[in-house]
Amino acid sequence: MILFYRLSSFVATFIGALGFFALFLGWSHPYVAVSLSTFFIAVVLARLLGWHLRTFQFWHLLGTPTLFFLSSFGPFFLLEHFLTKVVLTVLVVFFLFLFVEHVFSFTHLPMNYQPFTLEYLSQLLHILSVFFLSTLGFGLSLFLHTPLWFLSVIFFFILFFIVYGTLWAGKIDPQRARPYAFAGALLTTELFASLSFLPTGFYSNAAFLALGVYVFLGLSRAHALHKLSREILKRYLILFFFLSVLIVLTSQWV
Repeated sequence: MILFYRLSSFVATFIGALGFFALFLGWSHPYVAVSLSTFFIAVVLARLLGWHLRTFQFWHLLGTPTLFFLSSFGPFFLLEHFLTKVVLTVLVVFFLFLFVEHVFSFTHLPMNYQPFTLEYLSQLLHILSVFFLSTLGFGLSLFLHTPLWFLSVIFFFILFFIVYGTLWAGKIDPQRARPYAFAGALLTTELFASLSFLPTGFYSNAAFLALGVYVFLGLSRAHALHKLSREILKRYLILFFFLSVLIVLTSQWV
């Protein structure tokens, strides 16, 4: 039986790669390829996690890679160059394999699991998911004029899951994590709505939003663990300032 679980990372990677190849080669309608590949990856993960539907650990370890994979199709459809699509595909498939591999170790071979690996991977995948989702959101608002309120509502619930899941993975008490998750989701949604009015490209807006989420997650986790100090605050603020300047200087203003 453990061999069946051991193959989960390879099966999930194969399904993910197959979904992207279906889009590259035009094997099926894009919605069909995205929906089926995401569904079967979720099924593989759910089987690996034992279908423990009543635990947040199940939903976190299932939702994090599934959301990451699904959100990656947002920039995939917006990218114009074939090479950048290939790079995105390789990046997504690689991180999907890495995450599922560590989920297997965490759930079935805890002696081989490296402590805090899933915590750091979860945060990385969440930041990338924010970038992918906001890229799609800004693109939909710009090209299809999708109502901002509709995008904001969806964004709020997704960000609540992302912030709460990141703090939960960081060993924050659930009762203490919920106010941070609500505040983070609300502030990020407001930032998303504000950035949509700026005359900048959606990639720049998405990068700035992902940076804001990264800083909020880092500071809120430190505060929740009573480890927030002047040095940590200064480090995050300096990082935020310089990366913000870099984003502004490299943005395409429209």
